[in-house]
Parts: sequence; C-alpha cells; structure tokens
Amino acid sequence: MTEPLRFSALRRMSQSPAHYLAAIQPDSSAIDIGNAADSLILGDGPGVIGYHEGKVRRGKDWEAFEAAHAGKLILTATEYAKAAGMAEAVAAHADATRLLTGIIRQTREWELLGYRCRGTPDVDGGGFLTDLKTGETSDPRRFPWKVRDFAYHAQLAWYQDGTELAGLGRPDDCYIVAVEQTPPHVVTVFQLNPHALDLGRRLYRLWLEHLKICDESGEFPGYSQSIVDLDLPDPDEEYHLSAAGEAAA
Repeated sequence: MTEPLRFSALRRMSQSPAHYLAAIQPDSSAIDIGNAADSLILGDGPGVIGYHEGKVRRGKDWEAFEAAHAGKLILTATEYAKAAGMAEAVAAHADATRLLTGIIRQTREWELLGYRCRGTPDVDGGGFLTDLKTGETSDPRRFPWKVRDFAYHAQLAWYQDGTELAGLGRPDDCYIVAVEQTPPHVVTVFQLNPHALDLGRRLYRLWLEHLKICDESGEFPGYSQSIVDLDLPDPDEEYHLSAAGEAAA
C-alpha cells in the first residue's frame, strides 16, 4: 500500500480482511455532530456555525449564508446547540480540560512489521495521550463495553507505541474524555490501566500480523470461506457490536 496504515483501516481486520480492503479504497464520509463538537472542543479544524432554525438548505437565503461562511462546517441550529453544549460541558470539567491541553492532533509516522504506519491522537500532553470520544454514553458502567466493541484500547495502544517509534518519547498514560451527545452532556474521564493497554496492544498486533498474511498471499477473504452451520444464540447471551461494525465517534 502507498499510504501509511491508519488504525481506522486496521481495525476493519476485526470484521474481515475483505472489510479492510474496502476501507482503504478512496471514499468520503459525512461530518456529524460529534466531529463538530471535536472541532469546538479542541479548537482545530474548520469553524463551526449553525444555520437558522426551521430554514431549509436551499434557495437564495441558504446560498447567501453558505457563501458568507465558506470553509466552515454548517450545522442546523439544533445540531449546533448539541455540539456547543458538549463543548461547554467539557470546558466546565477540570480534569477533562487539563487532559485536553497539549499538542492538538499532531500526526506521527512510524514503521512496524514492514508497514508504514500513521496515527493522530487528539492530544499529546508530553507524558500522556488523550482521545476525545462523543457518543450516547459516558456511564462508567456501560462505557467499558463501548471501549471493547470499538477497540478504543487498541487505538490508544497504537498511538502510544507509535509515538515512541516515531522518536517522540513514550507517553506514560493514556486517557479517554467521553462526553454524551444529549443533554446534560455528562463528561467522564477514563484512564486506561496497563492491563487494558496490553490487551489493546495484543489486539492490534494480531490484526497487523493477519494483514501481513493477507498481503503476502493476495487473499482478503470475508467472514468464512465455507458453509457456516447456523444455530440460534442463547437468549441470555449479550450481543455487542464488533470493533469495526460502526464508525466510532
């Protein structure tokens, strides 16, 4: 591959090599409220502004508004209120504010198992890395499941190792600042312990080794190459999304 390997593409190996191959094809994706909140909170990216409540995005009024705010991310008034509410909630949280202070979204590149790799943590505070996550919950009872489902622990381990391999020193600690997208926009700060980071490291290395086998063989199979015997799961068995099942906020 010509472009450096990003974690968002590598994570698709948890679904299947075929999904990974599709993920690295050129594509465009919509910017949602969470991305707008990230921009407001971290102070990077395009400016964010809300369009008039109840106004449709067409006609002369819309065209004039769009031209006057060229280059900015334009949300509906309702969407902007949610994004601004998340930004205000984070600003009012002392630990979140402290851990989101540092070098913002600095891309670093490194080599691992013969691959050029790339990562862009939200914040590099020197001795720590922080990623900002917006979504439906920051509840400490539920958020660990989301970490597992979307492999946030593997993402932070990827950034931690990559930062060291890029010659920028090894951050000792990794944090997630989680903020809920709906009012009251509760903010919770999580510190990943060594066990979580070790599991994440083993996970991304497993995907990387699997990817290497696929690259060398030229085969990127889907879920299964043979007929799968189907039975129904235990009704008490808990279902969780795969790490690549949805785009993580």
